[in-house]
Amino acid sequence: MSNNHNTGFLPKVILATICMGSSFPTGKYLIANEHMPPFLMGGWRFLAAGLLMLISATILKGYRQVVPTYKQSIVGGVILTGIIGCLQTTGTMGFLNLALQSVSSSMSSIILFTNPLWLSLLAHFLLKDKLNKRKIISLIIGISGVIFCLGLSTMQGGIGLIYAFLGSLCWSICTIITKRFIFDKSSWVLTGWQLFWGAIFMLLTAYIRHEEYNIGSLQLWGWVWFIWLIIPASIGSFGLWFSALRQGGATLTSGFLFLVPLFSVIFSVLALHDGLSTHLILGGGLIVLSLYLLNKGDKDEIR
Repeated sequence: MSNNHNTGFLPKVILATICMGSSFPTGKYLIANEHMPPFLMGGWRFLAAGLLMLISATILKGYRQVVPTYKQSIVGGVILTGIIGCLQTTGTMGFLNLALQSVSSSMSSIILFTNPLWLSLLAHFLLKDKLNKRKIISLIIGISGVIFCLGLSTMQGGIGLIYAFLGSLCWSICTIITKRFIFDKSSWVLTGWQLFWGAIFMLLTAYIRHEEYNIGSLQLWGWVWFIWLIIPASIGSFGLWFSALRQGGATLTSGFLFLVPLFSVIFSVLALHDGLSTHLILGGGLIVLSLYLLNKGDKDEIR
């Protein structure tokens, strides 16, 4: 990229990962301190974010550019966005919110963002993206990092850790689907529909789980962080991310995803006073290294 290109790209991608990373301690605060149920919180958050994204796209581009289609079929578009919303929003974020009930935001973010490791395994069998020596080494380093994070002799977090892993797996499966089935419209519109359908599924899950919450009982800081989740952490992060994708391309931009758990840990330590154990530091460092190597190799291959 040129210097001018770099000047615009780096601030966008860094701000995007900062916004993404901030959602973990923010969600933890609302669940732990404001006692918001996990699926109701996610449903309200993503319904508001999804509708705002779709409304803005309609105003700027017209309603025809917002109607979901796959191979010019509206039914296909609704089914595709529904599946993606179920996996990426309801599955990934729903399991994350469940994990945050019993696991620190630092640990949750690190485990969730191991998804590129599992994606490389799935892609080997389901796509034509075969494992090579570099990817295998990255996987070994990453899995070693996960073991360090969990602790060799303790399984603190129990079911919460399983939820975080399930969220990571949902994200990986969703990525495989989006690579195989290409949505007709823009990434912004796809994300708007994904958030909308995911929110509907989350609210249905909340109803089945008999979750109840009086939103009026939120304290001042609760409202601040809830609005933060909707605008900077959802709309802002997606908007900046898609803008960076257009400038840097998918391969280069995805190489910065390793910053998300790093920022999440920093925010969690500063805002929630999360403790940093030795095994968490070592494990997180190994996972960040594995993600960096995984994406660095991809960038070298396209040069």
